[in-house]
Amino acid sequence: MTMLKSTICLIAVLGSFYVTAAEEENTPFAALQWNLGDKSLKPDVVVGYRSVDVETDGDVDGWQGSISYKPGAGFDKVKVEAVTGDEDVQASYGAGYSLQQKQAMLSAGVNGSHLTAGADYLLGKHTLHPYLGITSLKEYDVPDQASTQSGGVKVESTDTFAVSGETLQETYFPEYSDCECE
Repeated sequence: MTMLKSTICLIAVLGSFYVTAAEEENTPFAALQWNLGDKSLKPDVVVGYRSVDVETDGDVDGWQGSISYKPGAGFDKVKVEAVTGDEDVQASYGAGYSLQQKQAMLSAGVNGSHLTAGADYLLGKHTLHPYLGITSLKEYDVPDQASTQSGGVKVESTDTFAVSGETLQETYFPEYSDCECE
């Protein structure tokens, strides 16, 4: 269990170093994943949460966490992964723990619009478990330059910068209308 906690903490710390982008997307998601090589045709049910920043050039960076449920067996894989890519396709990589196998694991995958594929590598058993699936995650909308946030104030258009300081002052700080601040 100490290995699991250490792995999750490491992934959380590493995932916090991504560059802040234009627009944050926080999305709960669900997926059905078929494990290749399993004798059962029943898919695992995966639920998770993804938090990414989508930049104006389409770059996507962030993290996701998930837990899977294996029908008839119970909860199985708990994962924390970094996410990187563009608005259409994102790669994910990280670590987790298999509750069914009682093993730490490494994970890597790719997500497209409503599709997912990847593999989990169980460290103790040295086995690879590939999967394919469908997901509620889709492509991201790329924010345009005019709608990005600047200094906590949403900028509606680039014309705003051509307005004089006095007009901005009266618009955003009417309580200081008598100030001679130019």
